[in-house]
Amino acid sequence: MAQSLEEIKGSFEAPTHKVVNGVQVDLTAEEVEATLNSWAENELARQLDEEANGWIKNRLEQYPSLQDCIHALLDGGDTLTDLQAARQLVKETYPKP
Repeated sequence: MAQSLEEIKGSFEAPTHKVVNGVQVDLTAEEVEATLNSWAENELARQLDEEANGWIKNRLEQYPSLQDCIHALLDGGDTLTDLQAARQLVKETYPKP
């Protein structure tokens, strides 16, 4: 489950300066707050995306490679059956929401 914005903001170290035209300038309190809010909103969006779509990434990482699929299709028989079983296991492990 995604963290709250306040939890996420608390996990960041507050920025203290920015560089303008090659010169380091201290941030105002408003700029620090705006930067932390922006970082927290981006992290929350990433967490929500991971929750909604993580199963896709996990499946892609676990599926047999394209090379294995091609070999199974060309070889047929038990090789193809084993490939289909491996793919089904991945689908069961990481089901669609």
